[in-house]
This record gives sequence, C-alpha cells and structure tokens, in this order.
Amino acid sequence: MNAMSIATASDFEIAPAPAPSLVTPLLLAAGCVALADWLFYGWQIGISLALFLAVLGIAGVAGNRMRAARRIRIVMTCVFVAGLLALVEDVNALTVTVAALATALFVIVSTAGEASSWPWRLVEAATIPLRGPFQLAGDLFEALQSMKGRIPDWLSMASLVPWIIPLAACFVFFSLFASANPLIEYRLQQIDLRAMFDLLNPARIGFWILLICAIWPMLLRRAPRMRVWESAPRVAADNSDLEHLFGVQAMTRSLILFNVMFALQSGLDLTYLWGGASLPNGMTYAYYAHRGAYPLIATALLAAGFVLIAMRPGGPAEQSRLIRPLVLAWIGQNILLVISSIFRLDLYVAAYSLTHLRLAAFIWMGLVAAGLVLMLVQIKLRKPNSWLISANAVSLALVLYACCFVNAPRLIASYNVEHSRENGGTGPRLDLRYLASLGPQALPPVEAHVNRIPVLWPIARDYRRHYESRRHAANWRGWDFRTWRLDRYLANNPDLMQQPLDDDKG
Repeated sequence: MNAMSIATASDFEIAPAPAPSLVTPLLLAAGCVALADWLFYGWQIGISLALFLAVLGIAGVAGNRMRAARRIRIVMTCVFVAGLLALVEDVNALTVTVAALATALFVIVSTAGEASSWPWRLVEAATIPLRGPFQLAGDLFEALQSMKGRIPDWLSMASLVPWIIPLAACFVFFSLFASANPLIEYRLQQIDLRAMFDLLNPARIGFWILLICAIWPMLLRRAPRMRVWESAPRVAADNSDLEHLFGVQAMTRSLILFNVMFALQSGLDLTYLWGGASLPNGMTYAYYAHRGAYPLIATALLAAGFVLIAMRPGGPAEQSRLIRPLVLAWIGQNILLVISSIFRLDLYVAAYSLTHLRLAAFIWMGLVAAGLVLMLVQIKLRKPNSWLISANAVSLALVLYACCFVNAPRLIASYNVEHSRENGGTGPRLDLRYLASLGPQALPPVEAHVNRIPVLWPIARDYRRHYESRRHAANWRGWDFRTWRLDRYLANNPDLMQQPLDDDKG
C-alpha cells in the first residue's frame, strides 16, 4: 500500500507503441517486385498486368489483418474481380485505372478497422502511388530508429569473426575440387557474369524502386489520420447580404426568368431540329447542331449547381411553396435541353462522321441527363445532397466500367464506313487518315466493305501487316480477350489477307 501511495504519475506513463515489423512487408514487396520484373520488364503488357494486380491484392490483404465485416469483404472481392475482368478484356488507360482503383479499394476497405465515407476511401486509393515514397521512407527510418541498441547477437562482431576461417577454408577446398573435377569446372564456366550485371543495370533498378514505392502502402497499411472535428454550436450571423442574393425573392425571380429563357431555347430546338423547319439562307443543320451541342451541356451543369443552392437545407425552397414547382419545371427543361444536345450531336456526327471525342460526348451527355433525373428523384423523395452525390458516383462508375468492354475503334470504324458516301450512305466521304489511325481492332468492319469500297484495301492490308508483326513479337504476357477475338477473326478469314498482298506484288 505504501509503495502504491508514493507512486508518481511517471510510473504509469504508457510506453510508445513499438514500430511494426517490416519483415513481412519487405518480403512481400520483394516477391511482388520479382514478379513484376518477370512479367513486365522487356515484354508487352497484357494479361500480365491483371495477374500482377491479382497477386498484389491478395498479398496486401494477407499481409495486413482483415478487419472488415464479412459482407463488406464479399462486396469488395466482387469489385476486385470485376476490375481485373476489365483489364483482361483490353489494356488501355481506362481499364488500367479501373483495375488499379479496384485493387487498392479491395485492400484498403478489407483491412480498414474503422468506418469511413466512400469519398475518403476513394481518395486514399487514388493517392497510393503519391504517398508510397513518403510512407516507405518514414517506415524505414522508424524501423532503424527502433533498432538502435537492439542489434541481434548473430549480427554482432563477436558472432561474425568466427566465420572467417570456415569460409576461407571452404573457398580453398572448393577451388581444389574445381581443378580436380571437370564437372564442377564446367558448371562454373557456365555462370554468365554479364547477365548478372545486366540484371543490375540502373534502368532496371529504377523500375524496382518505383514499383516498391507505388505498392508499399498496400503491403503495410497505415490509414491516413482523420481528424474528427467536434460540432460547435452554430452562431447566428448577419447574413442579410446573402438573403438578398440567394433569398426567397431572388430565387423565385431567377427561376421564373430561367424557365422563360429555357422555354424559348427549347421552342427553337423543337421548331428547327425536331420539326424540320427551314433555317436561314447559308445555315445548315449540321452547323446549327454543332454550335449548341457542348455549350448546352455547360448550361445544364450550371443549372444543376443553381438548383443545389435553391434546394439546400434551410434554404428558400423551405420558405416558399412556389420555388419547388419552379425548380421541378426547370429541371424538366434541362433534361429536354440535354436530349436536344444529344440530338444536335447526332446530327453533327451524321454530317461529319464519328470520332473518339464525339463518342465520349454522347456518353458524357447521357451521364448529365441521368444526373438531372436523379436530382428530380432527390427533390421528390427529399433526400440529402450526400445521397445525390453517391447516386451520381455509382452511375458514373457503372458507365465507365461498361465502357471498358466497348471496342471503340471497331464501333467508330463500323459507323463511319457504313454511313459513308462511298458505301451509299448519307454521311461524308471517308476520312482515310483517321480510319487508318484506329488500329487493327477496326479491321473486321473495314474488311467487310473492301469489295464495295476499293480504297479500303490499303488500310486493311496495313492493319494486317502491323498486327501480324506485333503478334509474332509478343508472347503470352501480352494476351487479352479483345486481341484473342481478333486472332480468331484472322484465323477464320485468311483469304482476305492474301488477296491484297498478291495485288500489291502485281
């Protein structure tokens, strides 16, 4: 009792938590680097990237304790597999981004010990390559600091000195055996020291360092510290200026004027684009459509931001019965505006052919229209803005994931060839330079029309020559499902390859 009574506060200080062991993460990192070197260095990237990300995801979960609930693990495993399937379909910027984010989210969410919002987890997953070098340096420095004065006995000088005589004697005996046994001498001569030095060239070592920095945060999870701010009592402020700018009267007048202006724009589109009324002299429908396709989308986005301000919690919509129906009518007009923009872009594509950017514009306009519809649902069901953000994020993720499986070069080539004037369509003449830039994936639709459009023969021939040279130089690491389908097409249509080559010789 007396001892306890005179104890000071310092006797009960909590010792700092020991630094986590880096043995397991370093071994996993070494294995991943060795696998990446074997899969990527000097080889074309294909299914090899999906294999590496699969191993990386499993290593990240195995090297860190799984803390998530079973239901969350199942969901994240499905997300992980879906991301890898997109990469198996084809390797491009979109599929690589989707697969990398899916892998990082699988590791982060499965090993997270605390609940957090999905935007925070997404930011954490996207910034892993940026945080990796700093976390690796910090972890190594912390491990070295903790090792001061704790050198294991087997690394001490007293333990190493007794190894000098045994190792020296073994070297002498091994040299004698090599001179006496031609088999040992033969094996020693087969050791290629130049290959070992090539393995340690600066470019390769740089590749290893960059890779280990990029994947380190997944092998040793250190979730960024999130500050929890205590909710302070709200102090009423003098916001008379804001009330004049965004109050009930300002919002009501704005919405009335906006509805009138949008109705005028929609009326012109209904008259000229949908009704087919004649335009002024010198103005074509393609020009009219092109002038409005992209600015109208910007208008819809600004309108969406204005609606969020008008419908904010405690805002003007809760103080006036007129604002809500005006907002609903205005969102309806914005939806009509986006549909009109899609129709404008369709007219423009029909006049000037389809490209990657115009295809992306169609997708973007569809997402904007979906966002406006979700805004209507939010207002009708009185959902918070967080619900709207989550719903739009889900729709964006689903659309981008679906785009991973769309063969855009083949789709664009098929549309342009089928609607070209050379094929009897209503579109423009073929842009052969752009068609040639689409790559071998555009070969099937091009070869389907070569007999009717002779100018396509050189493009089809170049496609086949380029693809055949790449296919002979590649191995299984560069395989993907889209390329396999093209291989099957070439195998089933060999005659189309020989005819242009024979004509070229003649």
